[in-house]
Amino acid sequence: MVSDAPLIDFLFSHWRLSLASLIVCEGFSLCLIARLWITRPKVSAIRKLFWSLILLVPIVGWLFFAAFCPAPARDEHGGHVEYGDPTAGGGDYGAGGHHF
Repeated sequence: MVSDAPLIDFLFSHWRLSLASLIVCEGFSLCLIARLWITRPKVSAIRKLFWSLILLVPIVGWLFFAAFCPAPARDEHGGHVEYGDPTAGGGDYGAGGHHF
């Protein structure tokens, strides 16, 4: 059903749904901020604070972070920091040499 009511009127009329959506989005933002602080130890605290503030803005902040924040650097073992050990999925799978 199509309505002529603006988005703000809809959000105010369904304030519980709006509040629940905001809480979920901010929870996701906090997870992204924690990941930023844990996986990028070499980035300065000022830059981390800046990106943390950007990430608190739901959806738009996430898009800015994805577009303008550089990708994590490789660690000394050749893998990305966020993926852990680069040899985690490799190795010998037995006599057949393949896996399912």
